[in-house]
Amino acid sequence: MQVKSSKDIINIAVVGSGATGKTSLVESIANIVGLTNRVGSVQEGNTISDYNSDEIERQISINSSIISFNYKDKKINLIDVPGYPDFVGELESALTVVENCILVISGDGEIDAQTINVLESVKEKKLPFIIFVNKLDKENLELDKIVKGVEEKTELTITPITVPIKLGSGINEILNFFDSNDGGKSAKNLYEKFLENVVSNDEKLMEKYLGNEKIDSQILSSVIRVGFISGQLIPAFFGSATKIVSVNELLEFVCLNAKTAAESELVNEKTSSPLALIFKTTSEPGMGQMNYVKVYYGKLIPGADIQNITRNTSERVGQLVFLQGKKRVETTEIIAGDIGAMIKLKETRTNDLLGDKSLAEKVKRIVFSEPLTEMSIMAKSKGEEEKIGSAFNNIALEEPTIKFKFNPETRQMVVSGIGTLQLDIIMKRVKSRYNLDLELSKPKVPYKETVKGTAQAEGKYKKQSGGRGQYGHCLIKIEPMERGKGFEFVDKIFGGAIPKNYIPSVEKGIVEKMSDGVIAGYPVVDIRVTLFDGSYHEVDSSDMAFRIAGRMALKKGFIDAKPCILEPIMDTEILVPDEYLGNVMGDINSRRGRIMSMDKDGKKQRIKAQIPLGEMHAYAMDLRSITKGSGKFTMKLSHYEELPTHLAQPLIDEYEKSKTQSEE
Repeated sequence: MQVKSSKDIINIAVVGSGATGKTSLVESIANIVGLTNRVGSVQEGNTISDYNSDEIERQISINSSIISFNYKDKKINLIDVPGYPDFVGELESALTVVENCILVISGDGEIDAQTINVLESVKEKKLPFIIFVNKLDKENLELDKIVKGVEEKTELTITPITVPIKLGSGINEILNFFDSNDGGKSAKNLYEKFLENVVSNDEKLMEKYLGNEKIDSQILSSVIRVGFISGQLIPAFFGSATKIVSVNELLEFVCLNAKTAAESELVNEKTSSPLALIFKTTSEPGMGQMNYVKVYYGKLIPGADIQNITRNTSERVGQLVFLQGKKRVETTEIIAGDIGAMIKLKETRTNDLLGDKSLAEKVKRIVFSEPLTEMSIMAKSKGEEEKIGSAFNNIALEEPTIKFKFNPETRQMVVSGIGTLQLDIIMKRVKSRYNLDLELSKPKVPYKETVKGTAQAEGKYKKQSGGRGQYGHCLIKIEPMERGKGFEFVDKIFGGAIPKNYIPSVEKGIVEKMSDGVIAGYPVVDIRVTLFDGSYHEVDSSDMAFRIAGRMALKKGFIDAKPCILEPIMDTEILVPDEYLGNVMGDINSRRGRIMSMDKDGKKQRIKAQIPLGEMHAYAMDLRSITKGSGKFTMKLSHYEELPTHLAQPLIDEYEKSKTQSEE
C-alpha cells in the first residue's frame, strides 16, 4: 500500500447520521477492491470496520475505523465515522485529517437533525463532499420526491451523477449521466438537472449547452472536478450500499475527482523535517496502544527519534502500520499526506504533535466538543477509589470528550461526556478492562452557604481533666460580603486579650468550620469575620483550644446571622430551529430559568438564558428529545444566587438527619 507521492493519496471520511448505512457502504467498497471475499453485514457483526465487541453487540459504529487500500493507482484512506451524536469526538478528529467526505443519507425516510449537524460540521471545515443517498432498495419510494426532499432539508443544490432505473427490491441497473445522452425516459429531468448544474460552472460550456451543441464527456468531467473541489458542485449518487448499486461508480468518481493530499495547503512532502498529528489513540486488550497518525511534513521511519512537541519529550518511532479495520499491514514509512498508525509509543496521546517544533504552528490541532452530561461514580466495592482514578485517566487518553475529576466541594468522583450512551459504553469498557463494577448516579449540586444578616457570637473551649487543661476563648462578629468575594478575616484584638500567636489558630478553626458547612454541609462563602475580643490562660491555652473556640464561635454566629443556601447559576446558550422555540422556552421556564436574550441565526434562534445548575441534569438528552436532535447548547458558571426556601429546607433537613444518624 506504499505510495511515492502525496499526489496519489486520497483521504476521505464517510459521515452521516446513525443507521444511514455508512458501515454497509464501506463494507461494499472493501469487497469491490478485494479486501474481503464476501460482503459482511452489520446485523451479522462481521463487517470490516465495526469489529469492536461493543459495536457488534449494539450494531452501531462507536469508533472511527480506517480502511486503507490501493485502487487505480491511488492510495485511498477511507474513515468510517460513527453517526450518533454521543460520538461527536470521532467526527471532529476525522474531519481534521481528511480532504474529502462522503455524506450518507437514508433515502427511505426523513432526513434527521443529526444529518444536518454533520453537514454543518463538514461545511465548517470547507471540505468538498459527495452525497450518497442510500437504502433505495426499500419499497414505495419515488426518486423525484427523494431528490426534492434532500435539497429542501439540506438547503443544497445537488448534482445527480447516478440514479437507479428501478427502485425497491428489484434495484439493479443504474443510469450514469456521464455515459447517457438523454438520461433515459425515467430520469430525463434529473439528467437535465445534471447538465445544467455542471455547465453553470463554466461559461464556454454554458454557451454550448444553450446552443444545443454536443458536450464532450471528458470536458464535463474536468469541470465537475473543479466545481467539486471548490465546493460549488455537490455530486450525488443514488443507490443501495447492501445491494452494491451505485457504489462502483462512487468509487470511480472518488479516484478521478477527489482532492488529493498534495492539494492540501497543509501537506509538504519536499521537506526532510517531519510533522505529524496524532488524531486518535486506542488501547485494546491484546493489541496494546496504537496511535492513529496523519503526516503533514516529511515522513516517519521506524527507528528514528522524534520530538513530541506537545509534551516536550522524545519518542522512538517503532512499528508503523496501515489499517484495514482491525488488520494491521506493516510499512517501512508513512509519507506526507498519508494516514497510518504508530505502535506502542510511550508518552504520546491524542492531539499531540510530533516532529519539528518550528513547523508546529502549520497544523491545527483538533478542537473537541466539551462534555454535556455529568454523572457521579461510585464503586460497588469499597477501597477501589485509586483504581477508578487510574482507569478513567487511561480512558480519557482514548476518549478526549470524556473528563474525569474529583469534586472536593461535593466529595464525589465525577465523569462527564457528550451523552448517556457514551457513558454507558465507557462504564462497560472500564468493567471489562479493569474489573471495576461502577454505579452511575445524579451528581450532587455544589451548593454553598452564606448569611444575609449580622451577628455576634462567643466561642469558649474549656477543659480540665487533671494536669494541664485546655482553654480558648474568642468573640467574633459575622457579616455578609458581596457575592463572589469569598472570605475576609479581620483582627481587631487590642490590649493582648488574645496573644498574637493564637490569633491564626482562631482563623484556622473558623476556616475549617466554613469548609465543613454549618446548616447543610456545604462550604461557607462570602462572609467577613471580625475577631474583636477574647481571653486566654497562661498555662492551659493552646493552638488547638483556640482552633476549637473559633469553630464554636463561627457555628453559633452563623446560625444567628440569617443563614441561607446559594445555588450555582449557569450562563446557557441554546441554538434551536424556529419550530421548536416555544417548547424550548417553556422548558427553560420550567427549570426556573431566565431568558436574557434571543437573536435570529439563519433559520434558528440563539437563546441566552440563566438557569440553575440543579435543574440542568440530563439537559443534553432532554434538549435532544424536545428538538428531535437539532438543538445544541453550551453552559458555563455565571454566579451564585440564593436557593428558594422550599428547595433549601429539604437539604437542611437531610443534613440534620444524617448528623443524628452518625451520632447514634
